[in-house]
Amino acid sequence: MASKLTELIAEAKRRRVFRTAGVYLVAVWGVSSGGVDVAGVLGVPEHVLRISMIGAVAFLPVVVLLAWMFDIGRGGIVRDPQDLEAERRAEQELAAMPTILGGEEGPGAVIVRWQDGQGENACLYVDEFFVGRGTDCRVRYYDPLVSRRHARVFPEDGSWFIEDLGSRNGTRLGDAKIERAALADSNEVRVNDEGPVLQVDLVRSGTDTQTALARFPPGQPTSHVRLASGSNASTRSATWKK
Repeated sequence: MASKLTELIAEAKRRRVFRTAGVYLVAVWGVSSGGVDVAGVLGVPEHVLRISMIGAVAFLPVVVLLAWMFDIGRGGIVRDPQDLEAERRAEQELAAMPTILGGEEGPGAVIVRWQDGQGENACLYVDEFFVGRGTDCRVRYYDPLVSRRHARVFPEDGSWFIEDLGSRNGTRLGDAKIERAALADSNEVRVNDEGPVLQVDLVRSGTDTQTALARFPPGQPTSHVRLASGSNASTRSATWKK
């Protein structure tokens, strides 16, 4: 703690903070001394002079901050040279860092497609999401037979997986009931035999993901999956958007 304080004082001396603050206070004192005489001649009320002095003293922290940031010399008021050098080095380091556009690395993305009473729909996801009827699920079923958090779709080690979260009716990937499984390029997911089938398609990282991101609205999408009225979703043939 003592060493940090010593370094701070040394840096303040280098930046001439104490000198600037001293000059400012002397100037305020001089103006106040002369201001009393001038105020008497001009008939300025005493409280106006008092308020002016309080304001001048209250401005001292601003003077100290400006003295820390700027160097006042024959060349005028300029930024402190060491601050400029630190900013220059930071910009150089930033310029040297590799630029990664969205989707160039990582597991890519997932497109979820489904057909329900609202027609054909699709949403794009680039990170973990839950399937269920809970309000925190980004693929949300409006069906009491679907658990609040029914399943989870998530990336891991460059691949995408789906796992059942102990749901009452289970999760099916294709024809198989699963607890956890890796997703293929194209998948059919069922969380309810009577509900809409989810077509889950993987999008590879790189150009494919960048193209998909340009097609879908940004933000945190939520898929609202509703039953198709008057029809059985499990026997309906769906035409998925490509």
